[in-house]
Formats: sequence, structure tokens, C-alpha cells
Amino acid sequence: MTGMRSERDLIGRLRRRFPPGGGVRVGIGDDAAVLRGERRDWVVTTDWLIEGVHFQRATHPARAVGWKALARSLSDLAAMGAQPRYALVALAVPPTTPARWVDEFFGGVAALARRHGVRVVGGDLSSAPQVTVDLQAIGEVRSGRALLRRGARPGDVIYASGTLGLSHLGLWALRRGRAREFRRAVRFHLYPRPQVRLAAALARHGATAMIDVSDGLSTDLSHICEASGVGARLEADRIPLVRLTPAEEKRLGVTARELALNGGEDYELLFTLPKRKAQRLPRRLAGARLTRIGEITRRRGLRVVDARGRERPLPVRGWDHFRRR
Repeated sequence: MTGMRSERDLIGRLRRRFPPGGGVRVGIGDDAAVLRGERRDWVVTTDWLIEGVHFQRATHPARAVGWKALARSLSDLAAMGAQPRYALVALAVPPTTPARWVDEFFGGVAALARRHGVRVVGGDLSSAPQVTVDLQAIGEVRSGRALLRRGARPGDVIYASGTLGLSHLGLWALRRGRAREFRRAVRFHLYPRPQVRLAAALARHGATAMIDVSDGLSTDLSHICEASGVGARLEADRIPLVRLTPAEEKRLGVTARELALNGGEDYELLFTLPKRKAQRLPRRLAGARLTRIGEITRRRGLRVVDARGRERPLPVRGWDHFRRR
């Protein structure tokens, strides 16, 4: 018996087993499910946050764990162009966990929920060998207007919001006791900001496909391309990178470009627009900086072009739970 090759393979098997139908507009395989309504559709998502996999209590404060648990799910809703409305929080902790840790965890959930007008309406509590969180979020979008991964077309322009690779830099700094040196990156990693307002604005500007950058640019762009049946060409010198000196990159053992392509957990938005609409897109929208980084192509696969015009294949090396490391 062999193990699963990748998360993508497992999702493909589940899509075949559980096809959409019976009021389901979008089922397994996008950032969230879309359930048919009358004037509004419900957008529903769920996400794990597991101690030892997604965070360590030694480096991640309880408030940050609660904040990020909700942020991950709100980012999924944002990627669909949905307005968040409700959340359910299932939390399991070791029996020896201090009550204060649990209080601070829910304090983080509450702080981000207030910021986005989200009401926490239920969940579950249990015990487990390590802290385990399952957070479900529910949002709404105009009927039939959810933004999907499968809408990209050849010739569409590819954009990214914010800076890519900053969260992974923050994680690296936490693990190595360098939090003071990279304070902004650490803050960004601990308290990510889902781009809810930006997503709504991009829907109005005519975005054709969208995904949140949770697994790294290379992996998340490949999801859009696979769903849309297209390829992509990235311009290496346009990718919005973290600023690192050569000495810092040497200490990290990774370049700023590698952090952006494969780091993950930035929760920025990666999206496509037709060229005619891209010409009218401002450089900043809803408080976020937008960067044009490439173009959708008919030719399948991902490719990257350097400053000299040399083109090469772009490996997909972002986060995958089931990839052997």
C-alpha cells in the first residue's frame, strides 16, 4: 500500500466521490463551498489549526492562535468575494491547559470577528493531546456572483496584493529567536489580515478568478491554472518581495523570491483581470497595494521570465500537507 502523493490528488478523489448537486453551486475543490440561495448565496468554509503542524505554543501566543484560526477561514471567504457573517469554533485542548490560555484564544477570535462584523454562533469543546482548532465560517454573496478559481482566460493579467513571503519570514524569525530583528514580519505572521474589503472591490472591478495566497504563490497560481484549464507566465522582477539583504538571505538559507513563491500563509489575494479592465485598476485599492505580476497563457504549466527575457519552467513547491519532506 502506498501513501497519498499530494493534497491535490486526495481532493480530486473526494470531488469524484462527492459531486455538487441539490442546491450546491460550488462543491469540493475551491476555496469554499457555495450553496444556492434566492437573492444571496451562502459561502461556507472550514479550516484546521493544529499544534505542532500550524503553530507551536512556545512561539505563538494564545491570542494569535485564535486570531489566525478565524483569519484563515475569513480569507477563504474573501477569495470567493463573499462578505463574512457567522463563525463556529471547535476547540480541543489538553486537560492541563490553563483557563487563561483558552480565554486569550477566544479573545483573539473575538477581536478579529468584531473587525469584520462576524458573529460567533456556536462550535464545540473537547480534549485532545494537542491544541486542535476547526473553525467554520459562513458568508454571503450575490446569487451566482461568487468569484471562483476557474474563471481565468488566456490574455488575462495576473495580480497579487501586498507583499509575498512576509509571513514565512516571520515564522523563520520566531523559530530562531530573531523576532526583534524582523518585527513587522513576525506581526504579519501572527496576526494576518484577510483581504475582505479588497475582495469585494475586486469583484466590482471585474476580476475573473481569485484565490488567497495560503500555500505559496507557485502552488496557489497552479490551482487557478488547473481549474481554468490554462497556464501562466510570471515576470520574476515584478513579484512583490520582502526586502532582504544578501547577508540576510544567506543566514535564512533561502531567497526573498523563494519565500514568495513557496512560503505561504500570506493570505493576500492572487487574481486575474481582462486586459481592458486591468488598465482601469488603480495601484492601491481598499488600502492594499496591487502588483501586476504576469499573464494567463493558453500553454499549460507555469513559467517565469527573468529581467533578461529568459523563460524557464516554474516548479510548484508551495505547502502540501502530504508531500514527503
